[in-house]
Amino acid sequence: MKNPSDIPLSAIRAFVAVGRYGTFTRAAAALSVTQGAVSRHVATLEALADTRLFERKGSTIAFTPAGSHFYDTVKDAMSTIELASRQLAQRSRAPDKLRVRTSMPSFAMTVVVPALGAFAQRCPVHVDLITSLAPPQPQDEFDVLISRDLRLPGTESWELWREQLVCVGSPALVAAQRARVPARWPLIAARSRPDLITTWAVAQDIAPQRLHVAASYDHLFLAMAAAIGGAGLLIVPKVLVADALRDGTLALADPQQIGSGARYVAYVHPASEHAAVARDFCRWLKGVLRERARGG
Repeated sequence: MKNPSDIPLSAIRAFVAVGRYGTFTRAAAALSVTQGAVSRHVATLEALADTRLFERKGSTIAFTPAGSHFYDTVKDAMSTIELASRQLAQRSRAPDKLRVRTSMPSFAMTVVVPALGAFAQRCPVHVDLITSLAPPQPQDEFDVLISRDLRLPGTESWELWREQLVCVGSPALVAAQRARVPARWPLIAARSRPDLITTWAVAQDIAPQRLHVAASYDHLFLAMAAAIGGAGLLIVPKVLVADALRDGTLALADPQQIGSGARYVAYVHPASEHAAVARDFCRWLKGVLRERARGG
């Protein structure tokens, strides 16, 4: 083959299309060019390679050994280039992309993600959702930060919700435990939120060490799944289980709601290029939480 730098990318693209679609006609249709253009591109590639790449037998074609080897070598690279090119073009035409970061994966999974479709109908933006427990760094890229424990002093903020805790479990387990005192209830703990059980116990005037923890999970969303399955009762922010309470998947073991003192806050990054959209997202999310409280 002659100097590889002399090979036009368009010729390789046409060659790969012929290999992918099986005929010059279908390759031309896929590339939105004429069949003659595809033939010229392939002829250019064969001239530069100084070898035949296809055997033409009437209306059918087949790779020569050299063509088969070259196709296997470049087809994946060409697919990557085509994908990157489409993404580049879409980025210039597409609506703004909003990067939302949160330190609360359970909140993201149960509240934010299920509601994003509604936000997309309201505002034509793509939302990239990132979860991270680490404090944000100056080089981190995001438009909105949603957190319960991280703080960005001097940054525009929206108070979304003040956390209320409830004790929930599967309806069958709740019914079975009603005759027992709360200190004897089989509780599920989430190691990501060790404060929940303690806060609830203090409000119930129960010494935390007297409580019976039947099972423990790393994350709150895992503990929620275990509670739905009947593994125990769970102290959880009500906003996370509003849907499960509404549809009867979970039931309240105790009607009391306990304020934990935690606030869910959304911060708009001061350097965001999409500050107006970020504010609209914060306003919308605050409304979502308000509606969940009314329906929960």
